[in-house]
Parts: sequence; C-alpha cells; structure tokens
Amino acid sequence: MFCVSCGQRIPDGAARCPSCGVATGSSAAPSGGRRARFQALLTVGIRDTVEALKVLRRNPLGGLRASFTMFDPHRALVVGGIFCVFFVLAAMLAAMRGVGIIGLGMAMDLGNVSLTENFASLTKGSFIIKAFLQGLGFAATLIVACALARIVFRGNGQLAGDFYIAGVSLLPLAAILLVGLVLGPDIGSPRSDVAGRTTYTVLVWKDAVLKVGTVFALAYSTLLLYTGYSKIAGIAEEKAALAVSSVLAVSLLVLSVIARNLL
Repeated sequence: MFCVSCGQRIPDGAARCPSCGVATGSSAAPSGGRRARFQALLTVGIRDTVEALKVLRRNPLGGLRASFTMFDPHRALVVGGIFCVFFVLAAMLAAMRGVGIIGLGMAMDLGNVSLTENFASLTKGSFIIKAFLQGLGFAATLIVACALARIVFRGNGQLAGDFYIAGVSLLPLAAILLVGLVLGPDIGSPRSDVAGRTTYTVLVWKDAVLKVGTVFALAYSTLLLYTGYSKIAGIAEEKAALAVSSVLAVSLLVLSVIARNLL
C-alpha cells in the first residue's frame, strides 16, 4: 500500500503514513481514490526508476542484480514496466523524425518487398502509430519470452524479475532510438527515375552510424539479458546462454512479423 499524499510505501496495518503522517483510512483519501493510488504508485515508480538508473549507470552489468534487490517484487515490476514504456516512447519520438525500428535493422526483411521504401512512403502519423505498435509488440514479446525462458530452463525467479530483466535490456535499444531522434532518418528525399518510379537514396554516414549503434545496443542488450537470467531469474549459467539466444530469436522474429503485417 502507498500513501495517497507523499507516495511512500506504508506497512500493512499502519494507521498513518510513517513519512508524512497522513491517515491511511478511506476518510483521509480524496474522492478520486483510484486516481490518487495510481498517482502515488507512479510517484514511487519514477523515484525507484531514478534510483535504479543511478546504480546501472555506474555498472550496468555488475549492478543489475544490486539494482533489482533494492526493491520488493511489486516495486521492481513497476520499474521494469517503466523501462519498457520508455522504450516505446523512444520508438515514437524517433518516428517523429522519420527513424523507425526497422530502419535501425532491428528486424529481418523476410520478403521481397523493400521495407526501407515502404517505410519511406508512409505519412508521419501512420509512421508514428506503426512505431508505437512495433515498440509495444517487441517489449511485450520480450517480457513473455523472458517468463517462458525462466519456466522452461527451470529458473527460480518470478514475474517481477522477468519485467525487470526485459525492461533493463531494452534501455540500450532505447538509447540508439534517441540517437536516431537527434540524427534524423538515413533516407534522403524521394526522386523519380526516367520511368516515373519513385526511388529513395540512403545517406551513407547516417546509415552507418545507426547500424553500428544498433549492433552495439543489441550486443549490450544480450549481455544484460544473460546477466539477468543468471543473477535474477536463477537460470544456471550453462543454460542462460541458450535462453538468451532463444529469447532474442523469438522476439526479433515476432517484431519482423509485426512489421510485415503493418506494411
């Protein structure tokens, strides 16, 4: 339970908040009780997220378990969820500049149609909506895949750990999306050839920066997943590598399918 006034956690059975002294009874709660509880939960979640980022900033891999154990399972789940939401927001912000998840090479082109040209031909509103759906789908798939991997490989973690591992592993990918927000798209202005067909040129330097950055982000996400599986989910180290490979393969495949169906 959380205080509707200051957002601090209240021990079960307490009559007043130990932080600000506000009574915990329904008479002290405002008329919008659910809204107040949500605001309190969000306040605590944001505060916890900042504290987790302080630890992860100093040592992302070594501090992963330490940052997770700072919170009880409920708060850790909220922090992981906030990390996932941040990734989706980063995807939408990058889309506002014309940089999509597919443009960063985070999905596989399994067909004969050029994903680059398809995305370049979308309106900005449609592009942002599709980026939102891709980001949401990828984050949700990663959470589910983490939970399934923990079950299949007999880890001793819990759902809060799955959310936290998935959320933290998405942070490097969110970072490269924000780089895309700053740089803008790697696709130049459309041109018409002699046959009247519209073609798009690729700005090589931007394409190189975004692709190399994406490879770096994916590599770091892989390391975070492995560390999370072995240190938080309780999966044996000899099985954690297979779990990471399986989760990434499934998540990227689902993202590719989502992108293909959206175009």
